Amino acid sequence: MKCTRRDFARRLSLGAATGLLGLPFMASGISYTVKKGDTLGRIARRHDLSAEQLRRANQITGDLIRVGQKLHLPVNKTPRATPRSMHRVHVVQRGDTLSGIAQANRTTVSELKAANNLYSDLIRIGQPLLVPTAISAADLLTSVRAINSRVQVRANNWKGIVVHHSAIKNGNAAIYDKNHRRKGMQNGLAYHFVIGNGIDSGDGEIEIGRRWTHQLQGGHVKNHTINLTAIGICLIGNFQETRPSKLQIEAFTQLMDWLRSDVVPKAKQFAGHRELRGEQTVCPGKNFPLAAMHSRYG
Repeated sequence: MKCTRRDFARRLSLGAATGLLGLPFMASGISYTVKKGDTLGRIARRHDLSAEQLRRANQITGDLIRVGQKLHLPVNKTPRATPRSMHRVHVVQRGDTLSGIAQANRTTVSELKAANNLYSDLIRIGQPLLVPTAISAADLLTSVRAINSRVQVRANNWKGIVVHHSAIKNGNAAIYDKNHRRKGMQNGLAYHFVIGNGIDSGDGEIEIGRRWTHQLQGGHVKNHTINLTAIGICLIGNFQETRPSKLQIEAFTQLMDWLRSDVVPKAKQFAGHRELRGEQTVCPGKNFPLAAMHSRYG
């Protein structure tokens, strides 16, 4: 059965209300009052919890919370796992740099140099590099999976994924949605997913837009055919001037891996916005590790 935007919001509201009315007594933990700008994910990270732990403790089925709402913060009895290290082989491609490869694999230039006995930043096309990669204990997809479980994904429709930057440091999915509607975009937010930078949404927080929950075409490029078949992912920030944060890269790679392995396996094509024919843009910016991402995703 098709779920309208109003129905979707009502279900989330009912889930949140039911959670408040049926909240059981918790013997340990503290109470937290939701403030303006809070999100479930941000509150969870701030208190060393997962969003799913918060949902269970408060019997919330969605991500909807309201200013003034009381949340129970349980004691996290599960210690954080110590990240393990492993190595993968990366073959240097045209345009690769040590810093870009390091960012794409959530490591550092110094660790890359140490693993490969390098004494300078010079690398050559075709050179194999051992890349130490930390297997992070953090799962940034918890809320994304929960929301996506209610989406009737048109898996056969999606053939590719395009990465963007917002070109400004401020904003989140809701803010961009309003701006895009002011510009005459009927379906609002042009992207399917937005990854925050810690200013107006959490650092590495993945927000899902209406174009994904309703499986609508994107509005993120000029080409109509690409909008019909390509998922748009936007990282907040101007990567002509700064670099994406480590958590943004972590969130992007987790999202890409999950989409292509579990959700839309036919989305084999990957591109930065500027690589598309007819798109006169620098997006996603010179500091986004695009070459390294191509080596990972093709």
